[in-house]
Amino acid sequence: MRFRHIGLQGIGLLAKRGFLAASFLVIARVLGPSRFGDFTYVTTWVLVLNLVAALGLPSVTTREVAQRPEEARAILKSTLWLRVALSVAGALLLNALFDWTPIGHPGILGYAALLSLGLPAIAIADQLAAYVLGFNAHRRFAVLNISFWGAYLFATAIALFLGGDLRLVFSCQVVAVWIAAGYFVVAFHDEWLNVAAARKSVTTYLLRQAAPIAITGVLGILSFRIGTFLLYKFLGPTETGIYTSALQVVEALQLIPMAITGAIFPTLCRVVHDRSRFTSFVEWLFLTLSFFGLGAAATASVVGPQLITFVFGTKFDSAGALFTVLVWALVPMFLHFALTYVLIATNRQKVFILESVIYLAVSLTSNFMLIPRYGIMGSAYAALLSESTLLVLHLFFVFSRLEIRRTLSWLAVPGALAVAVVFCGTEWKSAINSLGINAIAFGMVSAGLFGVGYWFYHQTSPTNFIVSAESF
Repeated sequence: MRFRHIGLQGIGLLAKRGFLAASFLVIARVLGPSRFGDFTYVTTWVLVLNLVAALGLPSVTTREVAQRPEEARAILKSTLWLRVALSVAGALLLNALFDWTPIGHPGILGYAALLSLGLPAIAIADQLAAYVLGFNAHRRFAVLNISFWGAYLFATAIALFLGGDLRLVFSCQVVAVWIAAGYFVVAFHDEWLNVAAARKSVTTYLLRQAAPIAITGVLGILSFRIGTFLLYKFLGPTETGIYTSALQVVEALQLIPMAITGAIFPTLCRVVHDRSRFTSFVEWLFLTLSFFGLGAAATASVVGPQLITFVFGTKFDSAGALFTVLVWALVPMFLHFALTYVLIATNRQKVFILESVIYLAVSLTSNFMLIPRYGIMGSAYAALLSESTLLVLHLFFVFSRLEIRRTLSWLAVPGALAVAVVFCGTEWKSAINSLGINAIAFGMVSAGLFGVGYWFYHQTSPTNFIVSAESF
C-alpha cells in the first residue's frame, strides 16, 4: 500500500476540513461563544444547501472517472456546468428559507444572503477535486484544496484583523473563494473548455446514480446538525457556540477516516468485481478505522477538558465535559464513513435513502426528547444514539453480502485496549489534566498501545499482505 497517497489525501482533506475548522477556531477565540453561535448557525445552513446543490455528484464523478477514464473530460464538463447551475438555485433557496420561514431572524438575514454568494465557487472547487481524485491524482487533489480553503482561511484572518464584524468576515470569505475558483477555471480550461459535453444519456445516468447519495447527504447532515439548529432555537447562540466548539474538534478528527477512505476509494471501485480482493480491502479498511476510532475516542474522553481549553480558550471551559461524551460518536462515525464508500463502490447507494430516513427520525426524536431534559448534554446523547443507529444499518447492508466472522473477532483487540485506556485514565484523570505535559504524555502512551495492537493485527492477518502489495 502506498501510504504516501494516504498522506497526500490527508493533506488535501486537512486543507478542506482543517482550514474550515481553523476558521471556526479563530472566530470562536476572537468573537466569543455568542457571536460564534451566530456564525456557525449561518455557515452550517450554507453548507447544508451546498450539499443539497451537489446532488451527490462528487462521489459518483470520482467513481465514473476511475472506471471510465476515456470519458472523464466529457463527464467533467457536464457535471461542472450542472453543479454551477444547481448552486445558484441553492443560493436562491437558502435566501427564501431565511426570509420566509422561522429558520432565519432579523439579526442574521443579511449574513445568509451574503455568504450564499459563495456557493457556486465552492461547487466549482468541489467538482474539480472529485475529478482529479478519479485519476488517483492525490497531489493535484491536495494542491487544489490547499489553495481554495487556504484562501478562505486567509480571508477570515484578514477580516478579523480589520475589525471582526461578521458582515466583513463573510464578505472577505466570499471574495476569496471566488478568486480561487476563477483561477481553477482558467488552470483547468484544457480539460473542459474545448471538450464536447457528455451525452445526455450519460448525464442522466450520473444524476440517477447520484440521487440516492444526494438524499442521503442532505438527510445525514440535517441529522448530524439538528442538535445545532435546535440548540440555537431553544437555548440561544451562546449554548450553540459552546456545543459547536466541541463538535468542531470531533469533526476535525474525522480527517482520519476521510484520508484513508479517500485514498482507497478509487481502488475499491476497480476491484469491486474481484470478490476476494474486494473483501480483503473492506476488512482492512473496517479494522484499521476501528483501531483509529476507538483509540481517538478513548484518549480524548480522558483529556477532553484540557484539549478544549487549549484549542478554544477559557471562555469555552464548559465545553470540556460535553466533549468527553460527544467524542464517543467518533467510533460509529469512523466506521460508517468507510462503509458508505463501500456501498457506493458496489453501486448499492439506493439503500442510503432508507438509512437516512431512519437516521433523521432517530436524531429528531432524540434531540426533541433529550435537549429539554438535559440541555446541551442532551444533544450529545442524541448524537451518540443517531450515529450508532446509522452504523448498525450500514453494517447490515454491507456485511449481509460479505464474510464478517473474522472481521468482528478482531474487534476484540481495539475494544480491549479502549477499555484499558478509559479505566486507567479515569483513575488518574485529575492528575492527567492538571498539566498539559501530563495530558500529552497520556496521549502518547495511549497511541503507543493502540499502535502495538494494530501492528499485531497487521502482522497476523493474512488480508494485509494483499492490501500492502496493492498499488493505489
